[in-house]
Amino acid sequence: METTAKRFSVLCDLNGRVLKILSDESQSLDPTLPGAMFFSVVAPGDLNKILNFFLEIKENESAIGWEINVKTLKGTETFTFFAGLFDDRIGIAAATTKNGAQALFAELTRINNEQTNLIRAVAKQNAKLQVVSEAPGTSYYEELSRLNNDLVNIQRELAKKNRELYELNKLKNQFLGIASHDLRSPIGVILSYSEFMLNEPGGDDQEELIRRIHSAGQFMLGLVDNLLDIANIESGQLEINFSNEDLGKVLSEVMIMHEKFARTKSMRITFTEPVIPVYALIDRPKIEQVITNLLTNAMKYSFPNTIIVISLEVENGAARISVKDQGQGIREEEVQKLFKPFQKTSTRSTAGEKSTGLGLAIVKKIVEAHQGEVGVNSELGKGSEFFFTLPCK
Repeated sequence: METTAKRFSVLCDLNGRVLKILSDESQSLDPTLPGAMFFSVVAPGDLNKILNFFLEIKENESAIGWEINVKTLKGTETFTFFAGLFDDRIGIAAATTKNGAQALFAELTRINNEQTNLIRAVAKQNAKLQVVSEAPGTSYYEELSRLNNDLVNIQRELAKKNRELYELNKLKNQFLGIASHDLRSPIGVILSYSEFMLNEPGGDDQEELIRRIHSAGQFMLGLVDNLLDIANIESGQLEINFSNEDLGKVLSEVMIMHEKFARTKSMRITFTEPVIPVYALIDRPKIEQVITNLLTNAMKYSFPNTIIVISLEVENGAARISVKDQGQGIREEEVQKLFKPFQKTSTRSTAGEKSTGLGLAIVKKIVEAHQGEVGVNSELGKGSEFFFTLPCK
C-alpha cells in the first residue's frame, strides 16, 4: 500500500556527491552518507544504470521513473527514482512505489521553486536600492542573472563532457569485446598448429602449417593496429603532419605495393596518372593508409579475373580519388553501416579473409581530418566504388 512505501530524498552536487539527506522517514540510508558518492548506496549490479541515470539528468535536466536497486540498512530493495537539476544541485526522490516517488519529487520541486522565487524577490529588491559600481546601469539582479547563465552554460558543458566520457567508455567495452572474440580464433590456430609441429617435427605439412600460422599472426597484428588507430582517433590524439604531395605519384606507389597480392587472386589493378599533376596538402602516410584500406577491401570482396580501377579527378577545387571494383556489391539497406566502427555487412570475402569492421571507420576519420568527405556507390552483384575528396592546393 502507498502508506507503507519507503522513501527518501537527497541533494547531490553535479558530480554525484551527497550534500544532504533531505528526508528519510523509513531510515533506509546511512546517516553518515553526506560527503560520499551517491553511487555507494546502489547495488553493484546497477552501477551502470545509476551512471546512465545521472547522465540523463545532466543532459535533459531531469530523469523520471528509473527503477534501481538500493543497498538500505535493512537489505537490498528496488526503488523508483525521480530527479531534476535545481540550479547547481541535483535533487533526487526515491520510493518503493512509483506514486510515492512522484509525490516526494513534487514536494521537493515545490520547496525548491519557493526558495528560488524568494531569492529572486530579494535580488530584485536589492536591484532597486543599489547599482553595481563597476558597471553603471547594471543591477544586482542582472548580475545574478548573468552569473546564473554562466552556471547553466558550465552545467551544459559538463553534461556534454559526461556524455563523451560515456561514449568513450562504451567504445572501450567494444574494444574489449572485439579483442576477446576476434583474437581468440587466430590465437587458437597458432597454438594448435605450433603444438602439432612440436609433436610431429619434420612432417610433410610443415610448410602449410607455417603459412597458416603466419596468416593468423598477420590478422592479429592488423586487428591490434586498427584498434590502436581507432582508439587514438576517438580520444582526439590523431596527429596530422601536412606536406605538399603529388597525389598521382602517391596513388601509383600504393598501387605498385598491392599489385603482387592482386595477382595472387588473379586480379588486376589499373591507374593512369593525370597529365597535369594534382597537388594537395596531406599527411602522406595516413592517406596511403586510406588508399590501402580501400584497395584491400576491393581485393577482399572481388572475384578472380576482375579489374580494380583507381581514378583521380579534380572537381570543384577538390581532388576526387576512387577505388572501383567488379565485386559482389553491397545491399542497399546495409550501406548505412559502412564507415561506422565494428559494423559489418552480409557480404563475405571471396577467399576467406577476415574483417575487423574498423577499416572504413578509420578511413572516414582520416579523410575528415583532411577536411575531405567519403562516400560509396554500390550495386548488388555489380560491384562498388568507394571514393573520398581532398582539398587541392
